[in-house]
Amino acid sequence: MDLTAAEYARRDADRIVEILAGPPVTWVFIGDSITQGVTHTRGRRSYVEHFAERVRGELGRRADAVVNSGVAGATASDVLPEFHWRVARFAPDVVTVMFGANDANAGPEGVRSYRYALDQVVQRSRDVGATVLLQTPPPVRPGAGPDPDVVAAYAAEVRSLAADLGVVLVDHHARWAAADDEPWFGDPVHPNGTGHLELAGALFERLGIAGEDSQVCALRLDAQPAG
Repeated sequence: MDLTAAEYARRDADRIVEILAGPPVTWVFIGDSITQGVTHTRGRRSYVEHFAERVRGELGRRADAVVNSGVAGATASDVLPEFHWRVARFAPDVVTVMFGANDANAGPEGVRSYRYALDQVVQRSRDVGATVLLQTPPPVRPGAGPDPDVVAAYAAEVRSLAADLGVVLVDHHARWAAADDEPWFGDPVHPNGTGHLELAGALFERLGIAGEDSQVCALRLDAQPAG
């Protein structure tokens, strides 16, 4: 019997708690250059690497596999023909999804196809037995790259889809927009090392694994110049 969105939401929230208390699992992260964590981190850890340190190191889940399947320049639609290679072949227990920075280059008229692609990623991930976490893309600043208002519209679509499908949501866009001028950007589009720490922190909070005794959660980086 098909589950309602509310039933999916309760089930997936419960599954996350069970996963973090249970036997080893595989986490697959898909997205674009923000998830891949290239260039703009300038040698510092990406949010996926911070996640691996928190879960496999500090929480003692040493046998968990954390797979970074992010690809710079990718859109949500790009994943569909590559889903087996990027996701399914790893037999994931959890799939986290963050796209939008490149998708938004299609402008407001691209929102519909973006939503469709994300919907398909969620459904295909569930079909292989994975619990899904959707993440909104962080905001962008005026300058090079997509229009900030367009990125905001794409983030709103992620929220809407998460509500409609009962998917666990990490809302980076709302968090960063409220913080306004925090030094989290390596350029107008990409988070720097400090920004990746912030992305990781939001993920930890949503999963209930933030901790005062955590070196990862307490980490603070020296100022990192943009560029």
